[in-house]
Amino acid sequence: MKKLIALLLVLVMVAGLVACAGSNDETKGNDTTNTENTADSNSDSNTDSGEPIYIGLSAKITGADAANGDRMVKAAQMAVDEVNAAGGLLGGRKVELVIQDDATDNAIAVNVANIFAGNDKISAVVGPWNSGMILAAEGVYKDAKIPFFGLGTNPQLLELGNEYCFLVRANDNLMASCAAKLIIDEFKVKSVGIMYTNNEFGTGAMEVIEAACKDAGMAVYPEAINIGDTDVTGQILDLKSKGAECMVVWASDAEYVLTARQAYELGLQVPTVASPAITMDQVRDLCEPDWVEGWYSVTDFVGNSDDPEVTAFCDKYASDYGEGQKAELYVADVYSTFKLVFDAIERAGSADRQAIRDAVAETKDFPMLQGVATCDENNLLIHSATVAVIKDNVPVMYTTVSAE
Repeated sequence: MKKLIALLLVLVMVAGLVACAGSNDETKGNDTTNTENTADSNSDSNTDSGEPIYIGLSAKITGADAANGDRMVKAAQMAVDEVNAAGGLLGGRKVELVIQDDATDNAIAVNVANIFAGNDKISAVVGPWNSGMILAAEGVYKDAKIPFFGLGTNPQLLELGNEYCFLVRANDNLMASCAAKLIIDEFKVKSVGIMYTNNEFGTGAMEVIEAACKDAGMAVYPEAINIGDTDVTGQILDLKSKGAECMVVWASDAEYVLTARQAYELGLQVPTVASPAITMDQVRDLCEPDWVEGWYSVTDFVGNSDDPEVTAFCDKYASDYGEGQKAELYVADVYSTFKLVFDAIERAGSADRQAIRDAVAETKDFPMLQGVATCDENNLLIHSATVAVIKDNVPVMYTTVSAE
């Protein structure tokens, strides 16, 4: 009889463990979850006890841009590991990272936002990256009153009127304004040609640069490139015939490579300013070094810098993840954003969502790798751009430009 009772007790224990495991799987919500959500969705995130502080990350772990999603996760984990090693926040509370995969998909980004919104322990969210995903999901975060930090650059994001959406990268119009300022202040040329992708991204920048350069008394020659074009010799020859003394390239990745190659082949060797893409290895790897030698890029972050903080950050990233791992734009932006969130939590003295939101809104002169952060009336935090120059196929820090 005793053996039978013991056997029944063992079976009850096993059944309980299985039920618990099933419950944990259900908390994942949908297939977008990359790691198990360790936060208890029935608890209050705003109790400032000794419990961990949970911060969400909406990252593109799968899909067409998974490599950059991997960089996002590594950067976030690096920041979390550092703050925990230093003793945590609010007198010793550890930070825990809760990751969801948005797969660079607007609909999935909304699903991810709903998962975070349904979890009362999530204090803040970093991501998503792309502007389209932010535009799709921002209403969910607004309704749930979760402060979130979008990494998109579309100027439309400034018009959301969402007090819980903070923008931690200079937007496209600001970047374009910085490009124009660089040309006007440093190049001292009388004419500029603009090679731009004929979409919202390229056209918006072209209009900003054109207006600023014309106001400075320069002749401006815009030349459109359509997505999928395989030949831009006509546009380049047109710029040569008009005597363009400087060129701007504001294009998608494939159009960058095409323009760089054909401008080199046709001998249009003038000072050239590009948008951030040319600093990315995956773009330059498709170019011969001579094609882009001496090009300037208006961007977020340059790893090759004399700044000791930048050097230390890049060395630490390589140490944590391997010598072949480079700290580039995705890494720097996500890492710095987590540091900003930690600072806001400390200034708020609380992990309460509203308290964090209010602290971020009061941010002034907070140093980030992508610039000094000051929150304006549109919740934009970065108001300057880093300028890199390509030397021996490597982006090297040149200067910092403010659009103001």
